[in-house]
Amino acid sequence: MLIPQTGRKKALFIVDVQEWFIVERNRYIIPNIIQLIQEGNYDAIVYSISYNKEWSLWYDQIGWCENPTETDTIPEVLEFLQKHKYCYKVNKLTRSIFKCDENIFEILKKHQIEEIHISWYESNDCVFATAQESFDLWYFTFVIEEATETRTTAINHVYAIALLQYLNLTNNSNYIGK
Repeated sequence: MLIPQTGRKKALFIVDVQEWFIVERNRYIIPNIIQLIQEGNYDAIVYSISYNKEWSLWYDQIGWCENPTETDTIPEVLEFLQKHKYCYKVNKLTRSIFKCDENIFEILKKHQIEEIHISWYESNDCVFATAQESFDLWYFTFVIEEATETRTTAINHVYAIALLQYLNLTNNSNYIGK
């Protein structure tokens, strides 16, 4: 797994780390997430918890409502997150982590972040939206392909990664800027 080492201050965004996003087909990325936390030398880590209720747009427009109770990330990842000096948990009702309940921009400014690496679930949904917004906000952006997946069909993941590669927004893109 290539972790871009550009010399910039960087943050790892781990998107929607709950058990209900994990299915047998995507479980293989959990050790890669742990490797990122341990070896990525991140100046900050932000991980999100996704909530969606029957009154949310998720339900109103696409009929999807998990309606989970208060939750946190899966224990095998939480163990490593808790060891990181600058780790932040945020809650979100939207696709992009940038629209969470915390002032994420204060976190990024505090740690002088210029580059964001993105991982976890759904490569074709929340990870994709976060990558697009990160780039639009002028952060160097890399989705770590080996540490992202989807719980939907495998083809959704393949198409999402192909599009992110075309946009040069993954760790395996043709261009990783200076």
